[in-house]
Amino acid sequence: MYTLIFMSSRGDSVRQHTISRGHVLLFSIFIFVLFFAAIGGLGYGFFQNQQKAAVERSLQTSTEKIEGLVREKLQVESELVAINEEMSSIRHMAQQIQKTLGILGQGGGDSNIVWSSGEIEGQTDDQQEDTVTISDTEIYVHAAEKPLTPIILKQEVQPLYEHVNAHQKRLDGYPSILPVKLQQANGEKYAFWYSSHFGYRTHPLTKRREFHQGLDIKTRVGVPVIAAADGTVVQVGRSGYFGHTVEITHEASRFKTVYAHLKGYADDLKVGQKVVRGQIIGYVGNTGRSTGAHLHYGIYDIEKERWVNPIAYIFDQQPTFSP
Repeated sequence: MYTLIFMSSRGDSVRQHTISRGHVLLFSIFIFVLFFAAIGGLGYGFFQNQQKAAVERSLQTSTEKIEGLVREKLQVESELVAINEEMSSIRHMAQQIQKTLGILGQGGGDSNIVWSSGEIEGQTDDQQEDTVTISDTEIYVHAAEKPLTPIILKQEVQPLYEHVNAHQKRLDGYPSILPVKLQQANGEKYAFWYSSHFGYRTHPLTKRREFHQGLDIKTRVGVPVIAAADGTVVQVGRSGYFGHTVEITHEASRFKTVYAHLKGYADDLKVGQKVVRGQIIGYVGNTGRSTGAHLHYGIYDIEKERWVNPIAYIFDQQPTFSP
């Protein structure tokens, strides 16, 4: 048993209370539980605050990501608008070029149209041509009205590309460049001049008046000789007084070019080989019946069966000086 004595500050009043051990134990347990409950409450509150802060941070991060995605979406939409405008501009330019060149656009065609290689009974060739032209035009207009996509734009530009590419191949087949490579890799540029032109002349060795079937290009020994146009090599070897010679046929222009008096040939050059304009085929020399290092260059018109003046086909070079 325990006795608690309570006395007033003036000492005129005294109270006593008797408390058993069980009450003391219960009171101690109550205080202990209350203390840990307070500690637990504080810990739980701290944990909840931490959780709330983490959620707020996560929400803030998600919001920033969403705002970033929205900005990117707006940027992409803006770029798509610009791309569509550019594609529309390209379509317009392609249409104008095709109209100028007289090229119809490439459409998907109508499944109900029957294309026949034979003649339609009772219809003339002119009528057939007009019918096909109108049909192609309608297809082209219909294609232009489709929603513009890169695939559709490519389909519309493809005929223009094919036309230009075919035209370029025809141009590459014409011998329109000087057949010697004067500009060297080290920056040096060799001089040249025409020592003998196409037509009648007094031969420097025989002293007789003869018809010169080509153009003599005077320059130093060893200067690279290049193909004047795309074509096929038909001769590599010695050819009488021409010495070492290369001949190339050009299918696109129906011309043949001859390169004579060569010092030697390009490595692995052989008959049947395809060459392109500007490709090295040999080197300037002094072989055959020649009075000095030069290239004899000739152009032969296969269809008309005659030699033509090479000067008329050289557009890119003027002689460095005249002898």
